Amino acid sequence: MENNKKFNFVLIGFNRVTAELAPVVNAYALEEYFCDGVEEFSLEEARVDEILGDRAYSGGDIPESLIDEVQAATSGQDEFTYKYFFYEGDFEKNSADFVFFIKTTYPELSVYTDQKNFEDWNAEWKKFYNPIIVSENIEIIPEWLIDSHSNKSIHQVYIYPGMGFGTGTHETTYLCLVLFDKLLGELTSADSCLDFGCGSGILGITAMKTKKMLTHFVDIDRSALENCTQNLVLNFANQDLSGTELLLRDRYNTKKYDLIFANILEFVLISEKKTLLNSLKTGGYLIVSGILNHQVDNIIGEYKTLKKISVVSKGDWSAILFKDNM
Repeated sequence: MENNKKFNFVLIGFNRVTAELAPVVNAYALEEYFCDGVEEFSLEEARVDEILGDRAYSGGDIPESLIDEVQAATSGQDEFTYKYFFYEGDFEKNSADFVFFIKTTYPELSVYTDQKNFEDWNAEWKKFYNPIIVSENIEIIPEWLIDSHSNKSIHQVYIYPGMGFGTGTHETTYLCLVLFDKLLGELTSADSCLDFGCGSGILGITAMKTKKMLTHFVDIDRSALENCTQNLVLNFANQDLSGTELLLRDRYNTKKYDLIFANILEFVLISEKKTLLNSLKTGGYLIVSGILNHQVDNIIGEYKTLKKISVVSKGDWSAILFKDNM
């Protein structure tokens, strides 16, 4: 990245009508147009301050209760924006091709693109990230805040949020962590975990940090596995990680796990259903996300051989906890 003096970004706006397109557009950006990072944001800081009034936060952690209040206050507008970053390889062509694809394929979406100097890169990323408090047990801390953040949860998971592979800020990742937190009393260090479609590895790393579970990471994207490796080193420097595996999807041979995370899109959950079901131990738990609220019933039907334990939602997104009782 240092070889590029500039980077491009693309802003795409979504609303209630076009929300269903967001995961599809994200998949195209990352898999077809070599996007190097994706970030979602929904409200300008001034609008948040307007809603919260005297309780507005100038920095630090915003309690989940206030986040929910902001979401409730803006539920009628249902507008959000994704920002797509391009900086490696032929990044100018990649971003231009992506913009052309969006404008011709989804003309109903608003699109804005610009180029900035490389020295602005960290500021562009960092302004979106604060520690994410999942519960009194788990919080996610960006790497640059490790020394300055006052720990509030029992377990801190550290993350380099530089590649858009899942940082806890997006609803789907957060919801997976919420469901995992509910399972802490059911899991032990003798259990095993599969982070399928691992991205940054945040979910599997959380299982390792909280319960010392033997964990395997699988993704179709080699860059995701590289980011996952970086986060493993950040969290477990000089520790013995014997048994931990990182595999490209086409090299994954089905094994049995006590817990599986699958934070992927609905169509991938369906196409990979056989693999996920065959990888789950009897009595094991499967946490799936990456699904919009209206897709929940369809996924429950697709995975009807499992018992649905819980469904949690945030914004337009949902996650489901299943258990194999066979």
